[in-house]
Amino acid sequence: MDARFFKGVIAVITDEQERRALLLSDEDPNLVDDQWLFRDLPFVNELCLMLLVALRHQVERELVGLAARASDDGKQITGQQYWARVRDVREQLRRRDGWKDMNAKLSLESCGGYESMEALRLLANSWKHDPSMGPDQKLLRLLKLKPEDTYAQLPESLALQKGLAVFVGLNNDATYCDIAGRLVDIADGFLVEVQNRNRLSAVKRGPIPLNTFAH
Repeated sequence: MDARFFKGVIAVITDEQERRALLLSDEDPNLVDDQWLFRDLPFVNELCLMLLVALRHQVERELVGLAARASDDGKQITGQQYWARVRDVREQLRRRDGWKDMNAKLSLESCGGYESMEALRLLANSWKHDPSMGPDQKLLRLLKLKPEDTYAQLPESLALQKGLAVFVGLNNDATYCDIAGRLVDIADGFLVEVQNRNRLSAVKRGPIPLNTFAH
């Protein structure tokens, strides 16, 4: 995984957060809190959440590739064989127990950072699918937050932000940029460990037919 790309995006978001805070430094103090809490900060937080959704999808892509190369014998495979296996893995993931099978095949739960990746998955699903943009009940339980409480939307929920920060090993006053950076590091280490724990087939490189170039 190219962690540098995600860190670069986080740096851009951090710059935007600092720029907005600087603009408010000359504003009426009576208006600053409302502007920051209800407009600027949720905007910055949502940028981070969008990045985390992209991070989760990248983790999934990497896992599909590793699952396609995982085998008992570790023998080299051709590019055609690899892409055929990728299609098979993707088809399997569409089934009800697809991710459970993936976990078993790659021993994901035994790898460091697995629970953080599960939190990332549930967070991404909440952002994408919940009509109210609230946190998923499973996510709240994983973060040891009370599911029966009422939570603000993801970009505005301070309770969820604190819960996420503590869950990934940060102080509870960490920003979403801090949380995103930490999750990028965890995801990168997680994928390396998955790769190291499994016997993977090398993919044979060969000549690329001229008609395969993108247009």
